[in-house]
Amino acid sequence: MQAPAHYNKAIVTAAIGAVALSTVTLSYLSYRYTIGRANLVEATLVQNSNTLIEQTIKRIEQKILDNDSTLYNMVDVNESSEWPAVTEAIKKADLNIDQVWFLQPNGRLLSPSWTSDTRHLFKRSFVDKVRELNLAHPDETNHLHREKSDNYFFATYVIKEDRNGEPILICFQMSFERSIAFVSKYLKELEKTHYVSIVDFENNGVYSAPVPRSNKYFCERRFPSTFYKWLLQAVPRNYTELERDERNQRRLFFFLIVLSMFLTFLSLAVIYVGTRRERQLVQLKEDFIANVSHELKTPLSLIRMFSEILVSGRVKDERTRSEYFGIIHNESDRMSRLISNLLDFASLERGTRRKNFEVTNVSRLVARELETYRYRIESEGFTLMTDLRDALPETLADPTALGLAFFNLLDNSLKYPGERKEIRVRVEQSNGFIDLAVSDRGLGIPMSEQAEIFEKFYRGSSPAVQKTRGSGIGLAITKQVAEMHGGEVRVESEPGQGSTFTLRIPIRQRPLEG
Repeated sequence: MQAPAHYNKAIVTAAIGAVALSTVTLSYLSYRYTIGRANLVEATLVQNSNTLIEQTIKRIEQKILDNDSTLYNMVDVNESSEWPAVTEAIKKADLNIDQVWFLQPNGRLLSPSWTSDTRHLFKRSFVDKVRELNLAHPDETNHLHREKSDNYFFATYVIKEDRNGEPILICFQMSFERSIAFVSKYLKELEKTHYVSIVDFENNGVYSAPVPRSNKYFCERRFPSTFYKWLLQAVPRNYTELERDERNQRRLFFFLIVLSMFLTFLSLAVIYVGTRRERQLVQLKEDFIANVSHELKTPLSLIRMFSEILVSGRVKDERTRSEYFGIIHNESDRMSRLISNLLDFASLERGTRRKNFEVTNVSRLVARELETYRYRIESEGFTLMTDLRDALPETLADPTALGLAFFNLLDNSLKYPGERKEIRVRVEQSNGFIDLAVSDRGLGIPMSEQAEIFEKFYRGSSPAVQKTRGSGIGLAITKQVAEMHGGEVRVESEPGQGSTFTLRIPIRQRPLEG
């Protein structure tokens, strides 16, 4: 029996894949187009901000370099007596200088003398680290910018030689306050359209609070040669409106794309699951028919073979004849059981089986059923242990259905034995319920399959299970019988250690309705 053509796995998979691929492709292209336009606008705004920042930095640095040239020309190292006067003139000029220092290249101070506590910063930041300075090129102006620990010390320094060829190191020191005041003059124009901040490398605010780097319109540039420990940051003042508009547009478009994709994939999933379920049912039915056919064929073949031998009269020995009659009887009983199982399963599935509830002692019922199967149990080499408590309370139950469920649990233990052929049957009372448990030392069931084994037609994936013929409906019948009585069936199992199936039904004086 083959599945219809429209259930062909390759065709269905190809069709679903084609629809899914086309949906994803169109959605991706649409989204990329929208994002591309938004990114273009964003990139243009960021580029404009970067241009403004770079222009501002260039103006600040150019002003400092112009001041450096003026300072260089104002100092004559040959006239040391005029150094104090020159220093005062430089302080009063609009050159943003707090102090002028004259030193030997080794750091020995020439002028002015160490008299003020305010000069401690200069000593710590400049004199003590004079060996780190770039003094290799006389008459070349350089800049020194220290970190926050040195109060952002900033200075311009240059080596000049006097008429005797002796090098004099001149340092023009600018205070932090003057540095900020100097920079702020050049930020006023930029602050009209942007939030502006100057920070150090640790993002400490030097001028205004740091601008959030997470902002998509955030721009940042470092001062290249003067205030080289600082970074100028900026973000457009209307960035919140820009972000909100762009975010709303992206969200709306993204929602529409996700909605369309969700509906498409939901439809595909429904189609796929339905198709896959149909294919599985068809396959399960094929396996079911094959297994049942084999189950019926085996006893029929034995019955036919031994009956032909008996009919032919070739067996004269009465003991052998009795043995053959016993085989025919057992195989007939086995076939009858299978057919009854199938008929009961069909009745339970359709809900047409009548529920014949009557007062039942479950222990006695199980004891009677065990007598019927004892010969098979012992002939197959199993050791049977029982714990049947006759004093258990009676309950309203369908004895035929319970016997069928018990047979299926017992049959499972017989069909899938392990190295130790042991079966234990236990009936006991537990919190208002009667538990009928069948334990074995057989193959066991993996945890991943323990919920599926009660589904109709399902059979375990273990090779040892697959090679043993079965209909796949025994445990499904047991589950239906348990639910018919308002109870449940449980399994405790571990691969290689065996299984325990427990049929639990409530103790009742009246049967369940429906």
